[in-house]
Amino acid sequence: MIPPDGLARFVRSGGPAEDELDVLAREIDDPFVLEEIIRSRSTSDETLLHLARTATGRPQEALIANHARLLGEPQIIRTLLENPALSSEGRRLLAELKEEFFEKSARLREAEEDGTEEESAAGGEADGLEDFGEEDDLGEEGDVGETGQGNPSTAPEGDDEHSLFIGAIYRRIGLMTVSQKVKLAYTGSKEERHILIGDSNKLVGIAVLKSRAISVNEAESFAAMRNLDEEIYRRISSNREWMRKPAMVITLVRNPRVPIDITLPLLKRLPVRDLRVVFRDRNLPTVLRATARRFLVEKRR
Repeated sequence: MIPPDGLARFVRSGGPAEDELDVLAREIDDPFVLEEIIRSRSTSDETLLHLARTATGRPQEALIANHARLLGEPQIIRTLLENPALSSEGRRLLAELKEEFFEKSARLREAEEDGTEEESAAGGEADGLEDFGEEDDLGEEGDVGETGQGNPSTAPEGDDEHSLFIGAIYRRIGLMTVSQKVKLAYTGSKEERHILIGDSNKLVGIAVLKSRAISVNEAESFAAMRNLDEEIYRRISSNREWMRKPAMVITLVRNPRVPIDITLPLLKRLPVRDLRVVFRDRNLPTVLRATARRFLVEKRR
């Protein structure tokens, strides 16, 4: 029997195939092994859906933080929300993700479509009066107005259509070369940047951080992800503008994937309330929690 540490290393090495990872995910309950399975790019969506139904603790947090896979297959988000063991923090993060990438975008598209429909209706009415006269029956004109809105099968309809839209972006990016991804990182949309930031080639993620369109809040969401290259966290922590925001500091500190040489010095900047949170977080390295406790005792004196 291979010990959990050995299995975790095996998964991290990229050796297991998709079907092997699925078997491990269903047979193993060690949180560290499951966490590595969730981070593996070879893991199928079906396996992640299974884990979304059953995962708790660290694996659940790793799955919620894997924005690229969640955006690529939104059904994982819905399945997580149905998980009775979903933490309140996890539910909040998923709600924010849905609001930002599905509900807000859907509302914007609906508003744009409403404006287009009003313009089409006004234009159609004017054309009808000019061609047929005010006394003529305009029933056929109404039919023309409806068909003029475009093919109904291609019109976005709520979350399902937007899910297809995000999935299409995910698949398109998957076919790109590294140079194409880097170019898109500079010029792409917010949805595209959230997928690109987790690319296996760190040059792509670094290019995302150099995009002029990136906001502080967006950078903070990257800092919370647990599937990024170590260099990405270092680049985030070296940005003075972003690091002026207290929320960015605590986000980096509370992410177990961020190197200890980054998070340890940041503890000095945390207030008592946040130090207490760090001290109680069992997912964090022991040395980080112990140092947080020491600072907490010193600030209470």
